[in-house]
Amino acid sequence: MNLPVWLMTILFALAIGGAVGGIYWLMSRGSSGANSPSATVESPAAKPGAQTHPLQKFIEITGVRFVPDPRKKDGTLVKFLIVNHSDSDISGLAGNVTVWGRTQKSEEDAQGTFSFSTSLGPNEYKELSEPFNTKLKIYELPDWQNVTTDVQITAPPA
Repeated sequence: MNLPVWLMTILFALAIGGAVGGIYWLMSRGSSGANSPSATVESPAAKPGAQTHPLQKFIEITGVRFVPDPRKKDGTLVKFLIVNHSDSDISGLAGNVTVWGRTQKSEEDAQGTFSFSTSLGPNEYKELSEPFNTKLKIYELPDWQNVTTDVQITAPPA
């Protein structure tokens, strides 16, 4: 089986190209679901059709940080600032927050959720710490500059 050198070069180039293409196809197909962590969590703040609370536009969640929960072995706490941008006193403020990765796309899952309850004066902010409901380990969560939040105010009654 004496093949000419030019034919053997073409056959080897096709074989190597096919192997590289096949590996690339398998890697891109596998990374879409198999390697990404599944963080399916109930997203109360992102439910479509939910009535928007009148205070929604005045409340901001910012400065989100994730820290280990000293009371639970694998638990995570979320530290955050809640800001009242209105000129009104808000007592009994409560809500649910959904945390998303900065690259939020419609097919991505939320990183986790938490609830809060506090009272805020006019143009006041507070630092709070709450348990973070997530299926991810703390080292799998995005860094502070790569998260966004969706807030759903649940109290006081509208």
